[in-house]
Order: sequence, then structure tokens, then C-alpha cells
Amino acid sequence: MKRVLWYIAKMADASPPLPAKKIPENLYELCLTNLVNFWYKSKCYKKVLRLLPDTVVMDVYYKMLQEKKLCILHTELSELDVFERLLRFAGCQLKLLECFQAVIEHCSKLSTELATAYVEKCNANVRSRNSLIQLGLRLGGFLNEAGWYADAQTVLLKCRSLCQAQPQSTYYKRLTLECCHRLLNTQSAYCCFPAAAETYSLALKLLGITEDVAELPECSFSVAETCDVASQTDGDIMNPCEREGEISEECCRCGSTGTWGSSSLLARLCKEFSSLFFVRCDYGAAYTWSMRALKLLTPHTPVKITIEVLRACGKACVVKRRFRGAGLLVRHAAALARAAYGPRHPRHAAALLDLGFYLLNVDCVLHSVAVYEEALAALSAAFGRHSLHVATAQEDLAYALYVLEYSSGRFYKAREHAERAIRIIQNLVPPDHLLLASAKRVKALILEEIALDTPARQDMSEPSLLEESEALHKAALELSMLAFGEKNVQTAKHYGNLGRLYQSMHKFHDAETMHLKAIAIKEELLGPEDYEVGLSIGHLASLYNYHMNMHRAAEKLYLRSIHISVKLFGERYSGLEYDYRGLVHVCTQLKRHDAAAHYARVLQRWQQLREKSKAEQQPALGDEEVLSLEELQAKLFAPND
Repeated sequence: MKRVLWYIAKMADASPPLPAKKIPENLYELCLTNLVNFWYKSKCYKKVLRLLPDTVVMDVYYKMLQEKKLCILHTELSELDVFERLLRFAGCQLKLLECFQAVIEHCSKLSTELATAYVEKCNANVRSRNSLIQLGLRLGGFLNEAGWYADAQTVLLKCRSLCQAQPQSTYYKRLTLECCHRLLNTQSAYCCFPAAAETYSLALKLLGITEDVAELPECSFSVAETCDVASQTDGDIMNPCEREGEISEECCRCGSTGTWGSSSLLARLCKEFSSLFFVRCDYGAAYTWSMRALKLLTPHTPVKITIEVLRACGKACVVKRRFRGAGLLVRHAAALARAAYGPRHPRHAAALLDLGFYLLNVDCVLHSVAVYEEALAALSAAFGRHSLHVATAQEDLAYALYVLEYSSGRFYKAREHAERAIRIIQNLVPPDHLLLASAKRVKALILEEIALDTPARQDMSEPSLLEESEALHKAALELSMLAFGEKNVQTAKHYGNLGRLYQSMHKFHDAETMHLKAIAIKEELLGPEDYEVGLSIGHLASLYNYHMNMHRAAEKLYLRSIHISVKLFGERYSGLEYDYRGLVHVCTQLKRHDAAAHYARVLQRWQQLREKSKAEQQPALGDEEVLSLEELQAKLFAPND
């Protein structure tokens, strides 16, 4: 058996002089298959396998996945020492992720088992603190990227406590900041806002800056005398001061790579600050932090970090309605991810989700759907069915399809994706988790439209659809109120959705109350001419126009909604159709036939513009022009941009 393993190692290019491309792939694969089958039957030779090179060990485990030997694969991966070795091997991360997800879908709790094993190992004091911290950063980062946020948080909190228990030298402060960076990513994604606020405050304290974003200094931060290598725990860059991707205390004393103000660690921290404020709907702060992160990027910044920062900046620009900059950023991020990782990698898929978000917001709905579909296919291939990443893509695609088919009424595909998203999330999070709110909101919108499009008496389930939609909207509103309070954009959106639903249910005064609440909150938080304000104003105008006979009030609201839409999106914006049709109806009811004819002509001209816009093609994925970082920064930070 040892001789067989030795030959496998040779065929896997265990020694550098033997190029892997010259090895007969079929023979190597055959050996792996026979080895896995032999191992499955004999349950032995584990110690011998541990002596093989990392690339062979990973190939053996991946072959177990392909041969559906998931029980024995689970036994192997649940050993923390084995998993740690694979985490150190930079060339196997995608294969490891696929094995990890497959084992979990095979009804195991591998993520929790590894997190528990790490905590127990820390409590047992059987290894040095430094090695445990390095393991915690790697394991927590992997679990976070895989979407197992609760277990990632368990690991990273323990890792952070180990850092803080050490003498607070520059070295351990940097390690603590590494924990904060990963924790913020985890806590923001999992909507752990109180814990994220605590992590944010700790990071700012270590950086020596104020919590007031308006007072954010333009200069380097106070810890600028330390070296940048501490940010490279994930092996993106190998530095002479590093040992196998670890942060060495000697490196932090040598000061060999410059200031924190220009470090990739600081860029990542600013990016995570931006992401936290984004999910909390504080878009001004999200934009400020993302732009600071962008300024910290250099041509030497690892591509992974560059992509993450560009994505955060792109999303912040979208919600701030800076669409020109947003388009540059999200397309650049997607192109970089495609070039660096390939079209089927989860990091490229994540960049595509942001591109789809941008396209949907600039009214390129059909192209947005195509991008979301490509992202969902890639994420499903990597994560399977049992993943929050897949649920997010399902939800995003469901909403894009809902927008696309709003005029046609063909909502069944959108409903299918929304229901899949809800099922996945319900299986992975507690029943009162905020992640359910958004998915429930999307399904509620879809059910409402299906109910309204169902001919009378054809489907006796119509009332139940509206009632189910109301229950979903109320559940989403309650979750949002618990997480954010009333003065929040997400809460305002839920009020607006209830307003539209009550209009459909002929509860007109309740609908008016909900719309007025939504408008007041959005105006206070976003300003009087934001897209969200215009959307709610248009909905209230529809209520006044078609159901409450308040035509003069409706006319003023329609004109204000049109002004906002044209200012932000131009004369081709799809949402203008409903405002123009509403004005035709208003003027007809008020016996102002000349005005009605005028708006009918405006509507006809709009339809012609829409036909022209449909013929205009968006750049195909992979055909984007990739600017240099200096060119991108120059365009975004140019005066009057």
C-alpha cells in the first residue's frame, strides 16, 4: 500500500522537477479511485495518507466526494488537524469548499463540529497561543466565506479573546484587528447588529479614530508605524517575514512594509465598515467608508481585496444614485474576479450579484435577470442547495423576475425562486431572523400581483393569496422593526408595501396611512428627491387617483414623482409609464381633455424611447473594458464627478 501511495504522490507532481501536465490524467484518476475504494473497505492507512503531499491528500478527499463516500469524508474533515492542514494549502480552497458543503448536505453538522473543536482546543491549552490564533483566523475566515456565519462568529470571537488576553503589543493589536475585520464581515452578513457595533467600536479604538464618520481624517491613521504584512493571514501575498501565511511578531517589529494608512488590512477594514452601514441602511456612512477604502488601494493590493473594495464602493454608489461611478466599479470588479478566479468561482458569482443589483437599479431589467441567473448557477455548483449564498441569489433573481414580468403577469417563475429562498433560509436560521424579512417581502409582492391578475371567480384561492401576502408583509415589518426600529429605510419599504397591499384589498384609509408613513421616513433619511421617495409618492398618487377620487392631489404627486424619476434615470425610465397613464386618467376625470391628450402624446413618445432602449445592447460579460486602478480612481475622484 505504501508503494501505491508513493506512486500516486509522484504522479501528482510531488517533486518540482516533474511537471504535472505530463502525467497521464486517466492513470492518476484511476489510482485515486482504487485508493478511495480500498480505503473505504479497509478503514486503514490513515497515518500513511497523512505523509503524502497536500495536493495528493486534497485529491484523495475530492475523489471521495466524486465517489459519494461522504461518510468517510465526513470522518476525515471533522478532524480539526486535518482540516487545518487543508486550510493552509492555498491551492485547494474551492475543492475543499465543495467537499465541505457536500458533507453538510449529507445531514452532518460539520461546521458546528469544527467550531466546537476549535473552542475546545483553545480551552485545553495544548498549543501555543499564536498557532491557535492563526488557526482561528483561517477557520473563521473559511466558515464565513462558506456562509456558516454563526459558527464563524463562534470561532472568531474565541480567536479575538485570545488576542486580547495577550500583552497589547503592536503585533497582537494587529491580530485583533484581523479578527475584527473577519467578524464584521460575518456579523454584518448575519445581521448581528449589536455585536457588529461592538466590533466596529473596538476596531476604531485600535485604529485611534473617532466614531463620527463626518470627522474621518484624510491622513494616515495613528498606527502608521507598523508593517502591512499582518493583513496577509490568508496567503494572498507571501512576504519574507511570513511563515506559511502566518503573521510573525518579528515582522511587526521590523517595520519593513510601510504604514497602516496604505495597508490592505486598513482597506479591508474600511470596506467592512461600509458593508455594516450598508446593511443598516445608513447609506451616507457606507459611501464615505467605501470611498476611503478605494483611496487606500494600490497596484500592489492583492486582487481579492481589490475586488471586495470595488464591490462595496459599487453598491454604495448605487444607493447614493451615483450610477456612472457605480457602473464602472461593479463591472471592473466582475471583470477582475472573472480573470482572477474564472467564471464559475463563488467570488465571481458574488461580483455578478452586485452587477445584477446595479443593472436592476438603472432599469436594465432583462440584462439583470441574465446576470442573476449566471450567478445563481455558479453559486449552486459550489455550495449546493443548503446555503445562505444560494438563498440570496434565489431571492435576488425572484425580485428581478418580478420587476421584469410586472406588465405581463407571468410571476410563477419568480414565485418559485422566492419560495426556494425562504425554504433554504428557514432551514438555516432561527424563525425570527432578519434574513427572512427580505425573502418574505419579495414573495408577498409576487403573491399580491398573482392574486390581482387572477380573473374573478376563476380561482377561489385569490382571497387567501392576499391574506398570505398580508401575513408575510406584517412578519417582515415586525422583523425590521426589531432590528432597525421605525426610522429606517427598510422599515419604510415595508410600510409602503403594506400600503400597496391594502389598496388591493380595498382598505384605502389604511393604505393611505402606510404610504404617508413610508414617505415621511424616506424623506427624513434620504432627502426629498431620492428614488425611494419618488416611488412611494407614485404609489400614493395611484391610491388617490383610482380609489379615493382625490384627483388634484394625485396630479401634484404624479408630477413630483415624474420629476424625481427623470432627474435620476432620464426620460426612458420604465416606471414613468404608470405616472403618465395616471396623469391621463386624472385629467380625463377632471374634464381637462387637452391636458389628457398632451399626456397621452407624452406616453406615446415614452413608448418609442423604450423601444429604442431595448435595442441597445449592454456589454456582454467578459467584454468589459478593464481600467487600471489609477484610471479608475482618477475617474471616481475627479472634481464634479
